[in-house]
Amino acid sequence: MHDTTKGDAMIRYLTLALAAAAPLWAAAQDFPSRAVTIVVPFPAGSISDVVTRIASERMAKSLGQAVVVENKPGLNGSVGAGQVTRAAADGYTLLLGTNGIMFINPLLFKSLPYDPKDLAPLALAAEVPAVLIARSSLEAKTLREVIALAKQKPGALSIASGQATAQVATEALRESAGVQLNGIPYKGEPPGLTDVVGGRVDLMVLNLPIAYPQMKAGTVRALALVGAAKVPSMPEIPLAGETLPGFALPNGWTGFFAPAATPAPIRARLSKEFLAALEAPEARQRIEASVGTLVSLENQEQLAARIQRESAAWAKLIKAAKVDLQ
Repeated sequence: MHDTTKGDAMIRYLTLALAAAAPLWAAAQDFPSRAVTIVVPFPAGSISDVVTRIASERMAKSLGQAVVVENKPGLNGSVGAGQVTRAAADGYTLLLGTNGIMFINPLLFKSLPYDPKDLAPLALAAEVPAVLIARSSLEAKTLREVIALAKQKPGALSIASGQATAQVATEALRESAGVQLNGIPYKGEPPGLTDVVGGRVDLMVLNLPIAYPQMKAGTVRALALVGAAKVPSMPEIPLAGETLPGFALPNGWTGFFAPAATPAPIRARLSKEFLAALEAPEARQRIEASVGTLVSLENQEQLAARIQRESAAWAKLIKAAKVDLQ
């Protein structure tokens, strides 16, 4: 005689598992059957917004459905991220995420309206170097001169930041240079830049592509890149590390995310769609037309590994910069 108990139990288990999985596979096969929304947690005109709109145009054609971009700025991207984590995990509500959202915000804020664990990576889109700029009328013309002026007048110079990465860069610069600066947070980079152009704020750390048009027009002055490498097309911009030896921050980046409970087949489909949209020569050319933006593509697994690796590095940077939790 054969003991059929274990065999029967296994059959029941497999039957239940297949029954549970069937709706997910059916949903994946039907996906998408309506419009997909990508939430950009930063203002219109930001590099995140630009990348998303270029990707969405191409994806709408390949998916056969509208891809809607919805701007929800606020709290270093936390407002939009919270909206997506609370949305149905069906692939129809996605997030344009950043390194700030995924691991810098949790290191800076005691309380957030979202948990990064509730977001699943889909694809890395672009890397973006950051630059320290000054209002054109500021008497200090170089980073060295800014540091000297800040030491002469502690707290007199104001510095804007429009997202979490820039906030950490600002704190790191203050700590490394040993100066006091009056930090002013903004809901995004464009409004902060507007105040620098208008002379209402002295300094700002922001993504190079956003600053470049004003740099070119001469309404702001580039003082230094805060990363580890120069931008080949702008060799005249020095690195902050040339004035502050050893100072360098990893580049910021943008990528796409879904609620973590989104079925794996749908996440795989979306990842493939995002990568195909962004690797197209026309899309790459349009994105990299924003000087300083580099299309940098990674799949789900590669982006997940990047997040794990860089989160540890930023934790060390934030600790070294003595940034307090807010």
